Amino acid sequence: MKICIVTPSFAGGGAERIAVNLANFYTKNGLDVCLVVFEGVGPYRRQVNSSIKLIDLNVKRLRYDAWLKLRKVIKDESPEYILSVMRGANIFIGLALPIINNIKVLFREANTMEAVRREPWRRRLIYKCLMRFSYRRADIVIANSIDTKKDLITNKIVPESHVKVIGNPVINDDLNERARDVLCHDWLSSSDICVVLHVGRLDVQKNQALLLSAFSLAVKSVPDIKLVILGEGEEKNNLEKLASELGVKDSVDFVAFQDNPYPYYKAADLFVLSSDWEGFGNVIVEALACGTPVISTDCPGGPSTILANGKYGVLVPCGDAERLSSEIVKHVSNIGAWSSEELKVRANEFTVETVAKKYLEAIR
Repeated sequence: MKICIVTPSFAGGGAERIAVNLANFYTKNGLDVCLVVFEGVGPYRRQVNSSIKLIDLNVKRLRYDAWLKLRKVIKDESPEYILSVMRGANIFIGLALPIINNIKVLFREANTMEAVRREPWRRRLIYKCLMRFSYRRADIVIANSIDTKKDLITNKIVPESHVKVIGNPVINDDLNERARDVLCHDWLSSSDICVVLHVGRLDVQKNQALLLSAFSLAVKSVPDIKLVILGEGEEKNNLEKLASELGVKDSVDFVAFQDNPYPYYKAADLFVLSSDWEGFGNVIVEALACGTPVISTDCPGGPSTILANGKYGVLVPCGDAERLSSEIVKHVSNIGAWSSEELKVRANEFTVETVAKKYLEAIR
């Protein structure tokens, strides 16, 4: 069985890591895997199994030359299956596929349509038309959450019969080993300091500004708590400025992207996700897998599904800094409200092995 997995890059995002996770797992289990990347840069490249055939199209923008290169790869490689993990790549594959082909195609839809809804109407219309044409050339579309599926159907991208909900393949079998790596961070390395952790791209979607506002309220009740924000992005300068304006600059540490974030999760007392919308919420699963309690905004996407509507963590309304602050204070004042083992069991429902097998079942 030959499968071609397509990803835009090896940047530090959830979709890119999922592509690498799946490619490594399928290769390990005897499949002939070809990993195609539009631009082969980013930290996850180092994690690609050396036995995988890696094809770097070396294109920085998804334009006509990218379309030509992708079409040639599909023709030359002649895979039995194509699995694309992200919306932009999905569209290009739909456009590049020959009219008549024997390739089974699976698209993974990584996010709700919230970002598209925020575009000007002309751009929104064009984008939806491209999605409708491309996605209907796939045999099946995997939505990573119920909300993602609803958006695909509501926007008439694909009919309901062509969509299947499968959570993301997040947890590898080496997690416990990686979580034991040495952590060099003064706050997280000290058992006397209570640390709130956030992991994610510094972007308006993730709304770290809400987290900073909530944290600035929380320190009034618990002056000694600290906040670590792990990630990179275009909002970094704005967020650092906001932390200073809110008077919590000395209690907040912005840490660059980490190849191995698990020691951070394991050492933290609480993980908080403050997004306005999500596709799935890989970081929630990662935190649970390390036994770390989670508070998340109840945003469109996967958080409510992962946390089972509050069974495995706390859900708060989007944009409500006071409520988020209250829950942070409540937790750090009563650490141990959740069983770490119970959280780990929930996370194990989203292992790479479990989900990768579901993907194959869906496409066959």
